[in-house]
This record gives sequence, structure tokens and C-alpha cells, in this order.
Amino acid sequence: MKKILLTILLAVSTFLLRAQEDKNMADLEVLYNALQKTPSYKKLLKGDQAYQQLYENVKLKIVDADEKQTFRQLSRLVSAINDNHLGFYRTPDTTLKPVYISLPLNMDSLKKQLQQKDQNTLEGIYYASNHEFGLYANGDRAYQIVSLTNGVLMAEVFHTPYGGYDLLLYSGKPVPYNLIKNARLVNGTLLGTPFTKFKEKKFSILDKGNENYEYKNLNDQIGYLRLSSFSSSNANIKKSEEFYATIAGKLTVEKLVVDLRGNTGGGYKTSRKFLDLLKKYKGEIFVLQNAATVSNAEQFILELKPLKKVTTLGEQTKGMITFGSNYGSKIVLPSGRFTFYPTDMKGLDRDLAYESKGINPDIILDVFKSDWILQTLEYIKSKS
Repeated sequence: MKKILLTILLAVSTFLLRAQEDKNMADLEVLYNALQKTPSYKKLLKGDQAYQQLYENVKLKIVDADEKQTFRQLSRLVSAINDNHLGFYRTPDTTLKPVYISLPLNMDSLKKQLQQKDQNTLEGIYYASNHEFGLYANGDRAYQIVSLTNGVLMAEVFHTPYGGYDLLLYSGKPVPYNLIKNARLVNGTLLGTPFTKFKEKKFSILDKGNENYEYKNLNDQIGYLRLSSFSSSNANIKKSEEFYATIAGKLTVEKLVVDLRGNTGGGYKTSRKFLDLLKKYKGEIFVLQNAATVSNAEQFILELKPLKKVTTLGEQTKGMITFGSNYGSKIVLPSGRFTFYPTDMKGLDRDLAYESKGINPDIILDVFKSDWILQTLEYIKSKS
């Protein structure tokens, strides 16, 4: 009887392992094939032997890996492409129970160690939602972020070949893990994540409200134009056209502040009319940009920068500029566990130079000193 039970247990175990392996391999093949179809792969890595070797390495590591480790390995294939519009995450599922991993660390000792780190280095103490976290080195070119309250692992951070970091965020429901590409440290904040080294208010962040567009006069000589989205949705295009009609031919001020902070990008279907308007504008233009200025908003800046009448102010942009997606399609991998967001736009060589690096402003503004519009007015006054 014992032999029969043992035989059954071994058979079930073998079946489950084989099923897990088949599921992992199916996900790998679909993701790998989808990546190879993207313009960014074709432009940057087609025929690259190192990428092929990475695929073979991932294939070996996911043979009997659990869901989390499979996601971690598959993410390497997405991370290796210098295309920050690509997305990869656990398919949202409200029935999933979050799995928290507590690391055997001495929190007091770790905190004291991290308090000694320079504010400009990646390692250190971070804050998010009024909680305290520690980011520390964990091996060669890798880091971890843990809660300094209970030692729960919140994220893993890895160097990329492009001078930045990719981050695997373990955030619980409804997405237990998410790949965040190009999480560079800009003014104490890890781009695209909730983690920042400072509790103080940051004037780089703009409270946009519900409206994407705004115009007002700051004084008799200076106007303020806020463009917060270039989304190509039908609703936003309509709103942008209605707003454009209120300002076209009416920008008679001597100088114009154009605020692109937090502009989430979109397409030229929306932005082109504003770009043409600013190119025709006779006065000086002062463009505000921050680390949340992305995609078509970054392209917008590159179109304006060559003009002598334009000065950019603020901080580095996101560096998520080149490829993008026309249709926003998503691919759920065969197991249903993971979702891949591919890109379909070819991108320009001009833009690729700024991918994962961002666009530096002509004038750096102080994140903590005062409102950036006031700092811009001070700069304009200092020039006159």
C-alpha cells in the first residue's frame, strides 16, 4: 500500500512539475516572439548574439520556477531593450492573495548604515505614503528596497546597460509585481515609483487639476500656457482644439511661460497645432519641464530647443521618448499570469539619443526653494 501511495505521489509531483514547466515555457515563447516583432527590438537588438544568449539563460532558469521567479526572469528580456514605453506586469487579479517576503535583516543597523549615504547616491532612506524604506546594495549591480518597519521586500533594483535602473515592484493587489523601466534617481526621486528621499514639498511637481489646458496672463508682459497632455484620444483632441481656438492669434504678450510639467505625452495629432503656434510666436518662450515630462512632450521640447527664442527650465525629463504605441494593444501571455505592453512605433534616431537619459534643461530650478513659476519670473527679471 505504501509503495502504491508513494508511486501516486511521485506521479502527481512529476505531473505538476511538467505542467509548471510547460506553462512557463509557453509564456517565454510568446513573450520572446512578441518582443522580436517590436520596432525597438528590430532597430536595436536584431541578430544580437548576447540577447540570444540571454534568452537561452532565461529558458534554463524558468524550467521549474514559481510564478514570481518566472516573472523576474522574463522581465530580463524586456529590460534588455532600450525602449521605456514597453510594459510588463502581473495581470491584475483581485482574487490573488498578496505574498509578502520578510527579509532577515536588522532594521536598526540597516537604517544607521543608510543614514550615512550621500543624498545623491542611489542607496539611502526613501519615503512613500508616509512609510520609511531602505534601498541598499544586494550583490553585483543589484539592490533591494525593504520596509524599515517590518523588513518586507518591496522591490528589487537592477542596473541596465543604458545607465539607469529597472525596478521590479512588489506592490500587492491587484498587481503583485510590475516592471518599471528607467527608474533613474532625479532630485531624490526614483522616476516612475512612489519612492523619494525627501518629505519636503517638491515644487517640481505640478498640481494640474482636472483640466489639461490653461492660459492666463502673469502680468502685462508675460503669459502662462499650460499643456498637460497630448493624448490622442478623441475626447482629448476635441478639448485641445476647443482650447486652441481660444488662444490662436491672441498671444500678444512679450514673453510666454509654457508649462510641460507632468505632461504624459500622446501624439502629434494633438501637439502639432501647439508646436506650430509656438514656432510662429514672436516673443521669448520659457519652457518648464520635469521628470514626469514624457514621450511626445519630450519630442515637443526637442522641436523647440533649436529656436534661439526658447529657454528650457526645470529638471531632466523622463527619457521615455522614442518608440511608443499607436494602438495601446496588450498581450496576455498563455498562462494568463502576465501581461506585455508592446510598442509599434519606429522612432527617430534624434529621439533615441535621449532614451533612458532624458533631456537636460538649460536652467536648473531649485526643487525646494519656491514655486517654479515664481523662479522662472525671477530668471526672466534677471535677464532684463
